[in-house]
Amino acid sequence: MTETEGPGLSDEFLNAFVDNQIDSDEKARVYPLINADQDLNRKVCELRKVSDLVRLAYDTPPPIGRRERPRRSLAGRLAPLLAPLVLLLGVTLGWWLRSFWAPAPQATTTIAAAAGTTTKVLFHLDNGDRAHMRQVLEEAKHLLARYQADHEHAKVEILADGPGLALLRRHLSPFAARIARLQTRYPNLIFAACQDTINRLERRKGVDPHLLPQAVVVPSAIAEIVRLQHRGWTYIRV
Repeated sequence: MTETEGPGLSDEFLNAFVDNQIDSDEKARVYPLINADQDLNRKVCELRKVSDLVRLAYDTPPPIGRRERPRRSLAGRLAPLLAPLVLLLGVTLGWWLRSFWAPAPQATTTIAAAAGTTTKVLFHLDNGDRAHMRQVLEEAKHLLARYQADHEHAKVEILADGPGLALLRRHLSPFAARIARLQTRYPNLIFAACQDTINRLERRKGVDPHLLPQAVVVPSAIAEIVRLQHRGWTYIRV
């Protein structure tokens, strides 16, 4: 299901990549290709947008109280409006994908372009679930270890905002010791905390987040994502 085929990556493989259904080894092979090919990077972003729209359109409505009249969730009310949009995006994307794939001789060019470049991956964590925290650390470690073993260059940034900021909070993070070990071993690993999230905690709850010493603060998670994508980083939301 997740094999590469022909000169590039199959649609089936890329959909599995976007839906986080491939293993870490396969992801590590894909990152440099995405990083080296702007069209492929753009294609992955479009697939992710369509996937997010579909999830929004079919979101489960909240439970109905005993005496409340049935009320449709916001997603339920938006579903009839979003469905044509999703269909239109799918059709447009389908035609675009048909013209995207180049003939077989360009496969060598793509791989050659990937060789010698620095793979740059941005992991975005906006979920405070412990399993998600562990996953983002595992993904980053596996990627960096693989490229270090192959004597290739890679940069990784883990960007935490919203509930995900707990990963980098001194008194809340369940992985503080592990984060310290990872950054000691991989100097090209960055842990970034969103200043907007910090401001909300201080303003609304009067909480000082007390970040881990490994964390650097960026003004805005959204601005950081846009900035790095413009610089060719591959964006992965965990």
